[in-house]
Amino acid sequence: MSNVRVTYSGLIAFAVGLISLFTGIIFTLIVTRRLSPEDFGLWAVIGSLIVYFMISETIISFWTTRQIARGEDVGKTSLSTSALFSFGSIPLYIILAFYVGESSNSNFDVMLFATILIPVNFLSRTLTSINIAHKPQAVSYGTLVFEVVKIPAGLSLVYFLDLGLMGAIAATLFAFLARIFIQLYFARTKLRNKFSRDQISMWFKLSWVPLYQSLPNYIQLLDVTIVVILSGSTLGVAYYTVALAIAVIVGHAASISQAIYPKLLALGNFDHIQKNLSHLLYFSIPMLGIAIVFSKPALFALNPAYSEISLIVIILSFKSFFQILTNVFYDVLLGIERVDAEKRPKFRELINSKLFLIPNIKMIHYVTYTIVLSVSIFFLTLQEFSVIDTVIWWTIISLSFQIPFFLYSVILVRKSIKFSFPTERILKYVGSTIAFIFVFYLTSDKIIVYHESIFDFLPLLMIQLSICSGIYFILTYLIDCNTRRLLRAIVTEIFKK
Repeated sequence: MSNVRVTYSGLIAFAVGLISLFTGIIFTLIVTRRLSPEDFGLWAVIGSLIVYFMISETIISFWTTRQIARGEDVGKTSLSTSALFSFGSIPLYIILAFYVGESSNSNFDVMLFATILIPVNFLSRTLTSINIAHKPQAVSYGTLVFEVVKIPAGLSLVYFLDLGLMGAIAATLFAFLARIFIQLYFARTKLRNKFSRDQISMWFKLSWVPLYQSLPNYIQLLDVTIVVILSGSTLGVAYYTVALAIAVIVGHAASISQAIYPKLLALGNFDHIQKNLSHLLYFSIPMLGIAIVFSKPALFALNPAYSEISLIVIILSFKSFFQILTNVFYDVLLGIERVDAEKRPKFRELINSKLFLIPNIKMIHYVTYTIVLSVSIFFLTLQEFSVIDTVIWWTIISLSFQIPFFLYSVILVRKSIKFSFPTERILKYVGSTIAFIFVFYLTSDKIIVYHESIFDFLPLLMIQLSICSGIYFILTYLIDCNTRRLLRAIVTEIFKK
């Protein structure tokens, strides 16, 4: 595992992430332009419900990544067990889908059809855990294929055949099948070992570790279901999801750090952390700026009906920025933990390790967030706040909880390893971002014309985006030596054998 190349894998992941970002936006354009806000909200609810039932897969993927990264061959056992778990989750999903559908007057037939996405989600996630441990860039290739296949499938089923939400689900299924094919190809060398019942037994004995690790993330995802049940409508979730589709632009920068975790597991070497953080900030800061200033035109592109929720996009963009940094620091803390390097770690050792500390922190974060959100939505609904105002408060609560836990993650990392923020570089990146924001406000009224036709509007939007991006890269190249080294690293890594 020591041959994992952090910069190479990270740059490939980031490049693929950018491509996937644009293809994902195209698919979102197809869906938002053909579905009503209520149906689009149901689409988001279905996604959240499916994720809830992925919790059993976490038992497999958590140990798979850690063991393969350390040279243990458990691939065939992982994939076989994942397939078995996926079919066992389907009846439970149907029960919950029926309850949520009744609470929100949603179409249960559509929610039932979405069960076809459960097995492919399981298999894809398990294959990702295999590939991330020995060939991280393979995850990026699978993501690229997934996003590219979604476009023709979405155009055919949603746009031309007008199959609505059923078409969107079917298009996603085809995209998952293509991704699984690519993932299987790269994971093939790790699937030749024998099936091991002893391995499954060990996973179940230690299942409380990954379950406890993942439980906070599933608690976090309860917010969508809570809002639907308490408000009795999917409209608020539609606004939130559309805004998140733009704010997630910031989150794509995290892909450049995807190889940090397996590299730390394999070697425990800290040298590359500081360098990778600089790369992460170099891309995430301008992406935050882009999400903020392009929020209104991007919403108009998705559907003019969503043009009034730009404030929601801005708040979620800041939340996404702090969240990716927090998650990277959590990965660093988990990656340097060595307690499970032993075959049979003691319970007391696990309890006192970072494998338990990080989920403890997340649990406090998301449980308190969920409680505060539930109470807030309940009273906002009683006071008959508008849907948009309710979603604004939802996003403010989410951001308010994210910032203090980001600060605490920084403190924990600095206590564990020698680490400091690259303050001078951050100021350069922020200054360059402010420069292109200034240019945007000077030129956008002349360049961006709000045509109803997406084919007339989108090219103008891309011209403005190209101008802003060009200003950032030129300025940082001129004033920052680290940017110049990054460019050389990109060229070197591309041609490195």
